[in-house]
Amino acid sequence: MSLRLGLFLLAALGVVILTDSASISTHIVGGDQADIADFPYQVSVRLETYMLLHICGGSIYAPRVVITAAHCIKGRYASYIRIVAGQNSIADLEEQGVKVSKLIPHAGYNKKTYVNDIGLIITREPLEYSALVQPIAVALEAPPSGAQAVVSGWGKRAEDDEALPAMLRAVELQIIEKSTCGAQYLTKDYTVTDEMLCAGYLEGGKDTCNGDSGGPLAVDGVLVGVVSWGVGCGREGFPGVYTSVNSHIDWIEEQAEAYL
Repeated sequence: MSLRLGLFLLAALGVVILTDSASISTHIVGGDQADIADFPYQVSVRLETYMLLHICGGSIYAPRVVITAAHCIKGRYASYIRIVAGQNSIADLEEQGVKVSKLIPHAGYNKKTYVNDIGLIITREPLEYSALVQPIAVALEAPPSGAQAVVSGWGKRAEDDEALPAMLRAVELQIIEKSTCGAQYLTKDYTVTDEMLCAGYLEGGKDTCNGDSGGPLAVDGVLVGVVSWGVGCGREGFPGVYTSVNSHIDWIEEQAEAYL
């Protein structure tokens, strides 16, 4: 099983990824290059080292609040995290990003089962809204099976890729019946819980992958899922697994209230 998480070293010809698990992944597989103008809620979560390294995606909830995956921020320090919004590229070496004051991973997050894989990032200063930087509404109800969804991010384009694409990509997916998805994952001894949802295609070919973790899964412009985990990337029979936003709406509102 693989998280859609990685630590990315930008190089002249690409972005090299070092994943924390060889089997679980997160990236855009089978998609196309996208424009941030069509996904203005998408942000890049960066780690400050000698430069800003893309580690995850996120979604703008409010000027100072970004929704992401708990596994992206659990165990990290807010002082080393930056948020970059309104940009198509993660290869912008001069980008400084917006500093972060607090990281709030869900207290119930379990790194073995991936339950409650959701978190909030609180920025020091509010993001400046523009045509390229906008919040996204959050789902109050679960999307129906068969609904058309779209996921965006800077994840790998194939499971065996060594480099991330520098430019934002997106792919259209389908919400998969949870019982069908869950039965498939049980064959690998993984459990898709009630607070998760699946999206992709049973025949494979389109999915998220390493680097997409924490990013948005949207249906009709509403955030329904957070990129979380899966078996490989785009594998037949194993659609991606996402944290269900509507299952955590009370937690999101409660944790974000002080920063609105």
